[in-house]
Amino acid sequence: MGEKRKSQPKEESAKKARSQKHSSKDSAGKEAATAELGLSAIPYPKPVSGSSFAECTAKVTVTLAPVYSCDHWAGIHEALNNMLLHYVPQVRGVVLAYSKVKLRSDTALMFFDSPYGQLEVSARLLLWRPIAGMALKGQINVQSPDHIGMLLWDTFNASIPASLIPKDKYEWRPFNDDEIAARALPSTNQSEATGDGNGDDADVAMTGQGESDADVPASPFTSGNRYGSGEWVIKGTSQCVGSDGSLEFVVVDVIRANEVLSVTGALR
Repeated sequence: MGEKRKSQPKEESAKKARSQKHSSKDSAGKEAATAELGLSAIPYPKPVSGSSFAECTAKVTVTLAPVYSCDHWAGIHEALNNMLLHYVPQVRGVVLAYSKVKLRSDTALMFFDSPYGQLEVSARLLLWRPIAGMALKGQINVQSPDHIGMLLWDTFNASIPASLIPKDKYEWRPFNDDEIAARALPSTNQSEATGDGNGDDADVAMTGQGESDADVPASPFTSGNRYGSGEWVIKGTSQCVGSDGSLEFVVVDVIRANEVLSVTGALR
């Protein structure tokens, strides 16, 4: 009995040593995984190559009003024009243009007592069809601590929320009072820049003679990439994101609201 009692503490200490060894390995593995993901892990989608623009030939059912009974082509073009810049679920994209319109039937169908006829046509459609994982580039139009807003091809909206901006690479830097004052100077001194109103100065401003744009130093506080009360910069530096006013990002989600598409992106 005495020998058994002496062996119990040795067995318990061995079990504790093995458990501590396994726990240290697990913690080391978790730390390595966290280091690989970065300080702020962002769920980037799988990369997708190719363009966000696509073409397809689609069958479209056109509803013709009675006024177009003598000119069905006018009614067809009006119906197709109403699809432009709208999201169409049947083709899974925003219709930008159409061409090669052909009739699929010589007669229009009319149902019950409705005066409207339905005619089937086919058309070649140019679509904007963004997909998660694509790399797109947009023009910055607003920056705030909550997000970066952009415009794609001067038409579509895109937004990068702060949660999808890696905090280990970028940080928000608010403008100081001097920068805010410098950004307001060109608008207040616009009359001075264009002349004092006499004929000579007006002629110089209209003809473009005198100092060229290259001779006039551009103010860094009025460039197209500075908006609001601050800007997103590369961490540890004063270099703003999208120094030329444009910014490349990865599409994370495509949001459809009624017939309008907008894109949510993430910085890499």
